[in-house]
Amino acid sequence: MTPVEVEVLERVGAGEVVLLNTETLPGLHALAREPSSVDRLVACKGSVPGRPFLLLFDSLDAVLRHGEPVDPSDVDRLERAWPGPLTALLPPRRSTPDHWVHQGKTIAARVPDSPALRELLAQLEGPLFSTSANRAGEDPATSLEEARARFPELGAWDLGIIPLGTASTVVDLSRSPGEILRPVAVAWPPRAHPGGHS
Repeated sequence: MTPVEVEVLERVGAGEVVLLNTETLPGLHALAREPSSVDRLVACKGSVPGRPFLLLFDSLDAVLRHGEPVDPSDVDRLERAWPGPLTALLPPRRSTPDHWVHQGKTIAARVPDSPALRELLAQLEGPLFSTSANRAGEDPATSLEEARARFPELGAWDLGIIPLGTASTVVDLSRSPGEILRPVAVAWPPRAHPGGHS
């Protein structure tokens, strides 16, 4: 790991909210395994408690330990979409922490495209909460410099990722068939035809 990644690991592991680039937009990030991270992110954004936060995982396997599409064939589609700027809404497993779940129904999961960010997630041995770098009612920051200006009290680190400047595609896989809720950053892969060709 680079010195920057080591410092981020230490700060996040200590329970801090940090600013990081992702492949979509820069965001506020905090350790998901700590329930208190939700309160810290809500305090930063000034948003209403109970708002769901995206979970960044290091791999599809890690996601599937906590949620799974209603339609098993969508696992293949996730395998083709990830890593990348696509967020999947998935029914949680019984063992999934309650503070990850929105209204008892879904988790929002993504496997980021950046190898540096995935390595950080692997070292943390669990996901990060991720949310856009803005206060409630504002447009999201589109660069890390803009995010720093809005949240000067937070540490900010550049992991060498160039953001797209747009939000991720969102697909709801808690139903069958799944529904594309926000077709922005990347296409949702088509179903594979019998014989394995899409």
